[in-house]
Amino acid sequence: MSEDNKFPGPPPPDDFSKTTPNINVGGDDGVQNDWDKTNYNYPKQPAADDWGKTVTNIKPINTDNSDYGKTFYPGSQQQVPQAPDWGMTQANVSVNPADIGSTPEDFGAQPGGGYDKTTPYFQLPEAERAKYQNLPPTPTEQAEQQKKEQAAKGGIPGWLWAVAGIFGMFAFAVVVLLFVYFFVLRDTSFKVTVKNAPPGSKIVIDNESQWGTTREDGSYELTNLKPGTRKISIKHPNFECRDMEVKGEAGETPEPLTARCTPITVKPGEDCGVFSPGEFDKAERCYNMALDALPDPFTAEDLVRALNILIINFDTGSFAIPDERLAALQKGAGFIKRLPPDTVLEVGGHTDNVGGDATNQPLSENRAKAVKDKLVTFGVRPEALQTRGYGASKPRFDNATDNGKFLNRRIEYSIVKK
Repeated sequence: MSEDNKFPGPPPPDDFSKTTPNINVGGDDGVQNDWDKTNYNYPKQPAADDWGKTVTNIKPINTDNSDYGKTFYPGSQQQVPQAPDWGMTQANVSVNPADIGSTPEDFGAQPGGGYDKTTPYFQLPEAERAKYQNLPPTPTEQAEQQKKEQAAKGGIPGWLWAVAGIFGMFAFAVVVLLFVYFFVLRDTSFKVTVKNAPPGSKIVIDNESQWGTTREDGSYELTNLKPGTRKISIKHPNFECRDMEVKGEAGETPEPLTARCTPITVKPGEDCGVFSPGEFDKAERCYNMALDALPDPFTAEDLVRALNILIINFDTGSFAIPDERLAALQKGAGFIKRLPPDTVLEVGGHTDNVGGDATNQPLSENRAKAVKDKLVTFGVRPEALQTRGYGASKPRFDNATDNGKFLNRRIEYSIVKK
């Protein structure tokens, strides 16, 4: 710092008509010009006060080729060399290969110099240097390297790639076609037809599943059977049928099978004069027995009494005939066809008293018509049958009991003409 107490007193007031700098700027007398340097607060040198000059309290800087390129701060001392701090840029580093000595490679320079490169002014630690020296190649460099390797190996012609692609597509198409043929188009099963099975029967294959599609002629077509020997069973509540076997290979259609079934006769102790709710199978057995007991020839009255034994258990509000009763209707149709040509029978539908006339009347008509249509499909002439719905108007039993309601829900045959 400067010593203020040793400065002389203030100079005379300035004359603003001219400006006189209070520093020695040198001249033609060979005195050094001080504007080339700026020196702050260095220890002053004794000098005579001269108010025509500005005398600073400094001594000349030591300029023996060592102080240039450095910044000296007020009161600074000669700094002791310290270990490099990688967070700072070390100034005054010589990057001239001639000045470096015997190891210019440490600074990235080559002997003889080279100003077309950027030479760092510091050396990275080994760990940092390895990280930056072993960078992976860029995509452009990789592509160039691949081109060089391919060129060195001679490469693969483009036409060969095209041929390989076409061959691959062809092979894929062949695989797809083979898959479609073996698993989609090619028939891996066989089918067979079963004739003379009672209508409404259930066909069981190998005692495991129900099978079969009913044709218009009453036969059953069994499809998608696994190749080999298959066991076929026919199940019906009022018929006993023998089991059958069929053998077939994929895509084959063996000869049709003929079912051998016999009606189940009335069991010992069964009373065919009384039926309780749910005894549909019992009523059918009595019906079959009555038909089989008809004389030959039989009268229309004899046939009507036998036909009225059958009870068709329509679902509530439905007029669809249950499959279990189709065999009974088919057997009855065979007897109706034996009546004289001029004979006409009425198929009447009846309900119990549950529900109003608006519901029961059309329901009874639809049930009578459903029975007639089924008899016609079994070979009865349409003109030999008439239909009529009675609703709940003609009960035969007491609707106050469940058994009476069950018996009143019936199909009843009568003679219109003979």
